[in-house]
Amino acid sequence: MLWLDVWSLLVLLTVSASAQSPNQICTVFTEAKKDGFEAMALVGLAQNLPDSSLDDMVHLVKQAFSMGVQCCSDEPTEDCNRDVADLFQSAVCSSETLVESSNLTHCCEMIGSERTDCFVDHKAKIPRDLSFTSELPNAEQCDEFKQDRKNFIQRFIFRFSKRNPMLPPHVILALTKAYGEVLATCCGRADVQACFQTKKSTFQYTVRNRVTELKALCIIQNKYGDRIIKAKKMIQYSQKLPQASFEEMSGIVDKIVMTTVPCCSGDMITCMKQRKILMDEVCGNQSVLSRVAGLKTCCKEHAIDRGSCVEAMKPDAKPHNLSEPYNLHANTAAICGSFTKNPDRALTKLTYEVSVRHPEASQQVVLRFLKEAEQAFLHCCHTENQTECVRNAMTGSDITQKITEDIEYHKKMCATEAALKDGNFEENMIVYYTRIMPQASFSQLHMVSETVADVFHGCCKDEPGQFILPCAEEKSTNILDGICNDYDYSSFNRRIAHCCNQSYPMRRPCILALRPDTEFIPPTLDANNFHLGPELCTEIRKDLLVTEKKLLYDLVRQKTTVTEDQLKTIILMYHVMKVSCCAAEDKAGCFTKEAPKLVSESAKLINV
Repeated sequence: MLWLDVWSLLVLLTVSASAQSPNQICTVFTEAKKDGFEAMALVGLAQNLPDSSLDDMVHLVKQAFSMGVQCCSDEPTEDCNRDVADLFQSAVCSSETLVESSNLTHCCEMIGSERTDCFVDHKAKIPRDLSFTSELPNAEQCDEFKQDRKNFIQRFIFRFSKRNPMLPPHVILALTKAYGEVLATCCGRADVQACFQTKKSTFQYTVRNRVTELKALCIIQNKYGDRIIKAKKMIQYSQKLPQASFEEMSGIVDKIVMTTVPCCSGDMITCMKQRKILMDEVCGNQSVLSRVAGLKTCCKEHAIDRGSCVEAMKPDAKPHNLSEPYNLHANTAAICGSFTKNPDRALTKLTYEVSVRHPEASQQVVLRFLKEAEQAFLHCCHTENQTECVRNAMTGSDITQKITEDIEYHKKMCATEAALKDGNFEENMIVYYTRIMPQASFSQLHMVSETVADVFHGCCKDEPGQFILPCAEEKSTNILDGICNDYDYSSFNRRIAHCCNQSYPMRRPCILALRPDTEFIPPTLDANNFHLGPELCTEIRKDLLVTEKKLLYDLVRQKTTVTEDQLKTIILMYHVMKVSCCAAEDKAGCFTKEAPKLVSESAKLINV
C-alpha cells in the first residue's frame, strides 16, 4: 500500500543523511520504490505551492521521479550528488508559471543553502487552514477509495500538505496512514455508517491534538527559546524514563532540542534527518534500554513509528531506591554550590529530580515550582544560612500540594464534562471564553471551545485519576498558546495581552483568573444577526450545536456579566420556540415571527 512505501522512503531519506552516500537520490529512490518516492515529492511540492492544483503536481512529481531513475542508471550525472531537498526545489523552479504564481522567482535565482533558506522562509509565510472538517473520512468516500486507493490517498496527501505547510512530512504521512486505515476498516463493514461515526471523531481528535501540539511547541520556541523547550522536554522524558540517569537524560534532551528549530522553521529534510539520528542514538544505547522497558518496546517499532511511540508511552516504573519526595531543603547546600557556578545546570538537575518522582505532574506545575525555587536560590545562595533562607522563601511552595490541588481542579472539570451531554460542555466553554475575550470572532471561539471540549473528553476518558493533569493541562496550555499567537491583543484586550506576555507556565493560570471584560463595547443588537430559521429543525446535533453556540456568543457579547440563570432562561425560551416552529405547517413563517421576539425578550432579560 502507498503509506507503507512512504515509511520506507522516510527511513531511507534519513539514513542517507547519516551515511552521506555520494548518490543520495539513488539511495532513497531504490529503497522507497516508486509510490513512496512520489508521495514524499508530493508533500514537499504541495507545501511550497499553495495555489497549485493536483494536476500541476503530476508533471513535477514525474520530473522528480525521472531524476531518481537517471541517478540509479549506469551513468548517473553529477546532479545525483545533490541533496534530496535540492532535487525537490529544482522541480519547483522548473515551472515558470508556478514559480511566478507562488512568488518564488527570487528563491529560484539562488543556489545551495541560500535557496533552501529562501524556500523555508517563503513556506513560513503561507497561511494555514486549521479547520479539519473537510479532511475527515466518511462513508461517501468508500466507492472512490475502493476503485483507486493510491489515487485517493495521493489526493489526501496533496490537500492536507497544502493546508498545513509547516507540518513535518513524517506527521502528515502518519496521519495519512491513520486516514487510510479508517477507510480500509470501515468500507468493508456492514455497519459502515456506525463505524465511520465512531472512528471519524477519533481521527479528528488525533489530527487536531497533534497539529495543536506541534504548533504550540513552535510558538514556545519562537517566544521563549531553547531554555523553556529544554525544561519541558526534561520534564516530559524524565517522567517517562525515570530509570535513566541525569547525564543520560541530559544527552537525550539536548538532541531533542536540536531538532526543534529546523522542524519549526519548515526545513523538513533537516528535521527528519535529525529526528532519525536522535532515535538511532537513543535506541542504540543498550545501557538505557536494559533499564527502561517502555523505551525498549518502542525501539522495536518501525523506524518512523518509534518517535511517536516514545511520545505516547506511559511512564516507566520508578527505580526502587528513589526517595519520595525529593527533599529540596536537605539538598540546598549542594544545589546552591552548583547554582552559583552554573545556574542552568543546577535548575536542570532539579527539574530531573522532581520529574522522575512525579509522573502525575504536568510540565506547567513543575515549571511553576521551579520558577519559585529559582527565585529562592537567587536570593539565598549567597547568604550564610542558605537552607533556612530557602525554606522561608519557599513557604507555601510544596510541589506535592501544588500537584494535588491541580489534580482536584481537573477532576472537577472532568465531572462537569461528564455531567453535561450533547455539547453542553462546549456551550459552557464558549460562554466562558466569550466573557473574557468578547473581541474574538465567533469562528475563533467556536474552534477554541470545541478543542477544549475535545481535550477534556479525551483526557478524562483516557487518563482517569493519576495522569489527568499532564494530559489536560498540557493540551489546554497548547490551545492558549495558539490563542496568544494568532492575534495581537495589545490593541483591543490588554488583559489577555498581559496574560499572553506572562512567563510560559503562568499564562494559563493568568487567563483562568480573568473576570468578564466589562470594558468591551458590544455591537448594536440586531435581530437580523441571529440566524434562527427552519434549518433548526434538523436532527443533526452538530449543526444545532453551532447555532446554539452562536446564539450564546452573540448574547454574552451584549453583556459579558450575564448570569448563568439568565442564560438558562434564554436557552429554554429558544427550545420552546424551536419545538413550536418545527411543528408548525409554515416553519419559515413561524421563525420569522418568533425569532425577533426571542431576541427582544432576551435583550430585556439581560437589561440590554
